[in-house]
Amino acid sequence: MIPGDVAREMARLLRESAKSDWTSAVLRVHNTGGGFSLQAETDTGRYPSPDMRALSELFRPLPSSIYEVRLNHTGEYTLLATPDVATMSPAWLVFDDGFRYPGHPLPGLPLPARSRPTGAPTDPAVLARITGLAAEFAALYEKIKGQAPDWEPGHSEAELAEAEERIGARLPEDLRALFRVTGWDNESGLLGRYAHDPLHLLVERYVEGDPGSYGWEDPVSEDGVVFETQPAGRVKRLSRNDWWITFGSDHAGDFVAVDLDPAEAGESGQILEYGRNVWGPVRYVAASITGMMEEVVRALKAGEYEDEPESPYLVAEAAFHNEPARGHDQVLTETTDLGGVTDPELVQELYLNDPGSVDLSILNPLSSLRHLRVNRADSVVANLSGFPALEAASIETSKLDLTGIAGHPTLWSLSLAGVKHPIDFDPLLGLPGLIRLGLAGLDVPELERVGELAALRVLILDDGQVRRLLDAGVTLPSLAAIEITGGAPLAEIVRLRRRLRPDGPAPEVIEASGTLAAP
Repeated sequence: MIPGDVAREMARLLRESAKSDWTSAVLRVHNTGGGFSLQAETDTGRYPSPDMRALSELFRPLPSSIYEVRLNHTGEYTLLATPDVATMSPAWLVFDDGFRYPGHPLPGLPLPARSRPTGAPTDPAVLARITGLAAEFAALYEKIKGQAPDWEPGHSEAELAEAEERIGARLPEDLRALFRVTGWDNESGLLGRYAHDPLHLLVERYVEGDPGSYGWEDPVSEDGVVFETQPAGRVKRLSRNDWWITFGSDHAGDFVAVDLDPAEAGESGQILEYGRNVWGPVRYVAASITGMMEEVVRALKAGEYEDEPESPYLVAEAAFHNEPARGHDQVLTETTDLGGVTDPELVQELYLNDPGSVDLSILNPLSSLRHLRVNRADSVVANLSGFPALEAASIETSKLDLTGIAGHPTLWSLSLAGVKHPIDFDPLLGLPGLIRLGLAGLDVPELERVGELAALRVLILDDGQVRRLLDAGVTLPSLAAIEITGGAPLAEIVRLRRRLRPDGPAPEVIEASGTLAAP
């Protein structure tokens, strides 16, 4: 479809949904290639809702881009589209696609030597153990359900070796043994509420896209702090790992993976869970497939299970199903009293809402805190020295004393908002590892000194602040990305991108204009 046709159809759909009492309107569509999101508004503050079905039909065949149509009440419209702006309102400009925050590795992590493919048959002792546990489970299942579990036949050693060559790693011996016993479990409960996938699905999932599993907040636009999986020390504190290999699920949005690259206190072959019900770090499930099967058999023998007569599922009340005490995040509203906080030493993320006036040192018992979010405070004294693990702080307050942040060794992200007085830049210069800084909408008299922040890679400013830096000759060539708030038109964002990278490739831009016939 030619640009003029796209522009005309976007303008038509915008006018239909804008109805009356407006002078100008804008419709932005972010087409990702697999879906789209939209923003529409008029100069009178209304938010039109264009026909989603018509937009879907329009954008399905179009390339990924931001598309913006601006429409006048007279029917005149202009279109601008570019793939070189990642998002709008706010706008993200990404200059280094390979940049990642700490703990967010790109694909290419080394495989531990012990997990290299060898082609050797499954360890006979492990195979015997898994075969025996499966037989015990099958006998208990048949006794309770009155029928044998529905299992697909197992795989040969040659089939396992071929799968391992494709993924580039040897599976844990007990997972290999499980695939020898049964190629697929149709949710019998052999692994509790989880079931292993067919071998071909394990391989396909691994080789499609990035290798490995998960990907917690990897985009540069996310907050990015990676939290510690409990119990601490068993799982590497990473957002993703090439050698977390997904092998099954609960068929309800949560997945299980074997970990071939554990932390120092962990074990190769330990089981991790991620998915829609796991928010934050991956969950540690069990030390091994063997341990899971042993626990399931134990629970069935003890009568600890749920049996739904109309379902093939026999759900053992296994210990590994029990979520550990959830100390990852905590919310405090209108208080700084930690008396009601369970296991304060385990809290890694704190939302401190409407605390009034607060000296953050009062939160020092949260010794594992990695991300602090202070929302709608009256005043904040940012004493952060008592948080040795803190990596990110987001502070929204009317009055702020930043003296106590200087020299913090691990803080790499700082976002400030709502401050009603000028920001003192000196404490910011005392943060040796500051990678990400947000100052949008604030009065920063020495804003031009951002060029002195040696580690800075991501900056969040409003469009006026960006223009101020550029007019002062500050170009920040080391930036990996910049977020520009303030709602500037897409054309202005494109102009700012050109100014920020004058020596780089020019943004790819498509433009069109026209006039709609009177309705």
